Amino acid sequence: MKNEKDIHESFCRVYADAVVRFIVTGINEDVSFDEAGQQFVSREVDDDTSPAACEWWVGSDWPTFVGPLSCPTDLAHPKFAEEPLKRAIIHALRKSATGRRMSQILAGQD
Repeated sequence: MKNEKDIHESFCRVYADAVVRFIVTGINEDVSFDEAGQQFVSREVDDDTSPAACEWWVGSDWPTFVGPLSCPTDLAHPKFAEEPLKRAIIHALRKSATGRRMSQILAGQD
């Protein structure tokens, strides 16, 4: 079994990727823990899927979980860039007690 730090890093990367894809495509995703692979994964969900039907729904409310970021998060902003946004989200989640707690719960380490 992977250690808690590796699992949390997996959550940060997968969640950040899912948020950026949501911003760029508008498609919601569900982030969940793959027990066999000992890592987080995401999958697209239909527009009519309820957040309650997901492990960790990535949709328009993602900023409430991640918090304010130092880079543009609006696709229409002239300085919007995917990689800096991913890095900012990963950084925020690494430092977030809530993010760490969420990764522990989803991975069954609670």
